[in-house]
Amino acid sequence: MNQTELMIAIAGGLFAAFLLGWLAGWLALRAGDSGADREVPPPTGLADMEARIAAADEAATCAEDDLRVAQIEIEELRNYIERKLAQTPGQS
Repeated sequence: MNQTELMIAIAGGLFAAFLLGWLAGWLALRAGDSGADREVPPPTGLADMEARIAAADEAATCAEDDLRVAQIEIEELRNYIERKLAQTPGQS
């Protein structure tokens, strides 16, 4: 076997290793994708989507109301603390 034949044999071996690695990666990627497909819920009807949107809107409205109440309570506490600090200026 001369130098040219050896280089061709090495190049063929490296190319075969590359192809095997690419095939293994592709198979691993495909195996990972099949598990993700099972986790996706099946498409639902329009009525179900509308009901879910209405429920989400209601939850958002409740959350906004709770935030407003919390903001009012924070302002009341802030005012209370400021009044208490203003009443006792000499005491520290």
